[in-house]
Order: sequence, then structure tokens, then C-alpha cells
Amino acid sequence: MHYFRIPREYWRDRLIKLRSSGCNVLETYVPWNLHEPHRGEYNFKDMLDLRAYVKLAEECGLFVILRPGPYICSEWDLGGLPSWLLSDSEMKLRSTYQPFIKSVETYFQELLPHVTDLQYSNGGGPIIAWQIENEYGSFGDDTNYLLQIQKMMKENGVCELVFTSDNEQGLLNGAVDRVLMTANFQNIELGKEMLQILQEKQPSMPRMCMEFWTGWFDHWGDSKHQVWPLNEFEESLKYTLEEYGNINFYMFHGGTNFAFMNGANEQTENDQLKDGQDYLADVTSYDYDALLTERGDTTPKYDLTVELLSKYKSEVVYLGDCPTTIVTLPAPHQYDDVMLNTGLSMDEVLRSAVSVDIKGNAVAMEMLPVNNGNGQSYGWILYRKTIEKGGKVNVKGQVRDRTLVFLDKKLVTTFDCNTPEFQFELEAGGVLDLLIENMGRTNYQPINKDVMNSQRKGLNNTITVDGVELTDWSVYCLDFSEDHLAGIKEEKFLPIDEITSGPALYRGHLKVTSLSLADTFIDMSGWGKGIVILNGRNLGRYWPVKGPTKTLYVPGVWLSQGDNEFMVWETDQLPAVKTLKFTTTPNLG
Repeated sequence: MHYFRIPREYWRDRLIKLRSSGCNVLETYVPWNLHEPHRGEYNFKDMLDLRAYVKLAEECGLFVILRPGPYICSEWDLGGLPSWLLSDSEMKLRSTYQPFIKSVETYFQELLPHVTDLQYSNGGGPIIAWQIENEYGSFGDDTNYLLQIQKMMKENGVCELVFTSDNEQGLLNGAVDRVLMTANFQNIELGKEMLQILQEKQPSMPRMCMEFWTGWFDHWGDSKHQVWPLNEFEESLKYTLEEYGNINFYMFHGGTNFAFMNGANEQTENDQLKDGQDYLADVTSYDYDALLTERGDTTPKYDLTVELLSKYKSEVVYLGDCPTTIVTLPAPHQYDDVMLNTGLSMDEVLRSAVSVDIKGNAVAMEMLPVNNGNGQSYGWILYRKTIEKGGKVNVKGQVRDRTLVFLDKKLVTTFDCNTPEFQFELEAGGVLDLLIENMGRTNYQPINKDVMNSQRKGLNNTITVDGVELTDWSVYCLDFSEDHLAGIKEEKFLPIDEITSGPALYRGHLKVTSLSLADTFIDMSGWGKGIVILNGRNLGRYWPVKGPTKTLYVPGVWLSQGDNEFMVWETDQLPAVKTLKFTTTPNLG
């Protein structure tokens, strides 16, 4: 269970449900890109208070396994690596490239002391094991890189068991001498294949399934929500318990990819994605068809797991007693509709955005000279240029990820990175805008393929009009960061009837009078594409036309008694009825 995907107020509820299921260990990844959003700037507050999460697990009598990366995969933007690493044009992620290694070293020096005193060997703390990197064997075969990560961990106080974790593609490549190997799988066939390798390579070592995939994740454009049938889950779980003995449920509880933190998958040679697409972004919900739903309700998989694990109850050792039993959360509530009655045009949203003029060719968001040299990390980026005449426009190479082209504020065309070498016509000159969305950086790269190093987003291409190259752009960073939102709040919002074209930002308010603040879901059917912001918190992306997900999860603890501000940044269409409607049931597709 990942603390960064769960509102902090719900951590205890989820941990008690983990303990009550018969499990005795909490496992979590640690996302570098959230803890060090800008180089040298660290965040361990609120949902990112890792130490508090580990201590809470201890209160619930649970041991803890930490997987600090630096790479975590996890269907998370760039696999948890911070985007500012890509401001180095020569960057080689997950390698012994010295600027990368130095950045990891500095990060570990800050991160690890937050929790190393909570190791079991240091006075009986809950932490009993640490993972070295993550599924590295399916990415590369440089053992020296893994040894350097292991060395950094040890130098910064890690003294418990360390292990590697790999899928079937990388079990051998990801091995390190005298380090426990563990396996990641779902079905019995793969479990058997990997068990044979583990028995051959480490016959005297414990066997563990480090990631028993309880379901799967969804991409935008999937025909339906991914579900692993209960009977297949049961059969595979029984096998894994009997043959491996040690098992970690991935995911026990998935949670949510709030804000812009979802990852993506990208095609490489001989690795075709479905429907012939080169790039597929992950949806906001990380329900994963796990043992607990996105909002933390138990499922038939949970009940079955309780039954199966009860057979091993006498063999399970806990760190301590669990003082609390499961408390039923308030049922989801269908709040009154929110009428979005004021708004801002795109130009008014741009006024509050960080902007910069770029001489020569346009550059990707990560390469922009903004945010103290860290570039732009997430959101949309707008490239603006006045052109004297129209003509045939040729865009060479991929523009990442999805582009809306405007001329004098009128939509001309839309294209995405699945359509390289895009061409279109401009009938006249005017103000040319390219609004490009970073839909999420890929989080997984097959061995010896170069995907992650090329995850720079925006315009990093040559654009010509009738063969004449366009240079010298004005660039705006629509990242909807805390500073950007603070500037937006100072703008004068207009009556919604005065906003006649998009993209636009719409605002409305919900008054909550009930004593209990219950979870809910926003039904985004009828909207186009964008994000929803509640009281300054980015709930995440919506794209109901693509699906499969059509709702956004709203944690009740993020609502307030009294007035609540909702803002919707909509890029694609002006909905006929500008209203947010709530539902008690998620629609995951």
C-alpha cells in the first residue's frame, strides 16, 4: 500500500484492514519525484510523511518492507524519477552515469535518515527489509549499477536484509551476489518457472513472491476496466502460499494517481501496444482490482484472502498487538450538483503561469530555464508565435503527448504522439498556439531499449510553414502548481456566459452542511478532457470519451464544512451543461 496514493487521514483505516486480513507486513514504494520535486528541495509533509506512515504501521503491529528506488515503476510518472533529471540533455537514467548517481546519492542522504532508526536491528523498529532498485533485470544488466545503489543504502544506515525483485524477463539479469532474489508474477505458470530459477540459483534462501499481482491497471482507451476473476485469483494465491510461503500483495490497496502522477507505457521495437498505438497513458484511478477498492472498501478478494490466510495463523509472527478493529467508513454520499457559474479564458489562465521567451528552436518543458533550472514537470505547456502568413505546416518527429493547435484562438486540429510527422494547413497568418499536454511519462522500459531517457515532453521538434522553420517562441507553463493556482485565484473570474470558447477554467462552489464528510465520486460524463481541482488539490485527470474510467474519486476528508471550491480545467469542449454531478458509485468501465 502506497502512502502517496492514499489521503493521510485514511492511512490507519487501510493499515488496520491489512492487519485484519492476516498479513503481518506493510510494503511501500517511495517516490523520489514527490519527495524531491525540485533539485535540493525536499517534501516529507502531509501525504508524504514517510516516517509517520512507518510509525503508524508499527502502532498496528505490522513489520515494514521499504522499496526506496530510486526507480519504482508502479505506473507512476517516470517510474518515480524526478523530471528535472531530464534537464541534462545527456542524462542516462538508471545507470552509472555520474550525474545520475550523484543525484541519487544526494537524495538517499536526505531520505534514508528519516527512517533508518526505525529498523528492527535498531531497537526493535518495524523495518525488516529493503529493496535494491526495482525490476532492474528487465531494464538492464549492469550489476555495477545495482552494487552502487546497495553501497549508498548501506552508507546511509541500511542494516537489514536487502533483496532484489524481478519479473520473469529479468530475474537473472537483476541478481546480485549474496542478495536475496524475489519473484513478481500473477499466474501459476510463471510462478513455477521462476520458482525453478530461484531454487537453482539460491537453493538455501527463503522463497518470496515480492509482487503477487492481484489485478492490473488501466490505460486511457481500454475497452473496459481490468479485472482478474476471483476463481483464478484463488487458485493462484493457493499455489503461491503453498510453494513460496512468503507473499506480498501488489496491490492490497491501489488508491489513486492524484494530480498528474500517472505513468504510461510506450511501444519499443517488437513490443507492440494494443490497437497499434505507440503510447498509452494510465488513468487516474489505481483501483487495480485489488483487495480493497480505490476508496478502501473490502471486496470478495479481501474476504477470500482472510479465509485462506487464517489457515496459517499459527505460523504468522506480528511486531505487536493491533489496538483497533476495523471501523466502517461513512458510506459514499451524493452531494448536490455544483453549478459552475464563473470562469477564466485560457489567456487569463496564462497570465498566472510562469512564462519565458525562447530564442531559436522550441525546447521541451524539462529543458526550460524556469523554476530555478528545474524546468517544468507536469501539466500543459503552450507555445505561442505570431506568423505572417498561412501555409502547409509540417511537424517533424513526435510531439509529446497531445497537441491542440489554435490560430487566433480558433481550434485548427488535434494530434498526439502516436502520429509522428504530422501535417496540417493554416489558411492565414495570425497568433499560432500549440497547447501540449504531458499525459504522463512512461514508467517501464524493456531491457536495452531507450525509452525513459527520451521522456521529455512538449515541443522538441522542427516545425515549418511552407518549408520555413518556425523559431523564437513564447512559452507558458500551465502546471497548476501551488504558485500557479495562487495566481489564478487573484484573477477576476467572469460570468460563465462570457466564456464562449475553450480551453477554459470553470469554477463553482459546494456547500457542505452534514457533520460527516463522506467520500464521493464526480461523474465526468459529458465533459471532454482535463482536470478537476478541489480546494486547491488536483484530483486528477478525466477523459470520459476515451474511458474506461468516467468518474473521479473525491476523498471526503478533502472536503470542508461549509464552502468548497471546485475548478475544472477543460481543454476539449464546452459542455452543454456546466455542472458537476456526484455519484456514490465509481464507474471504472
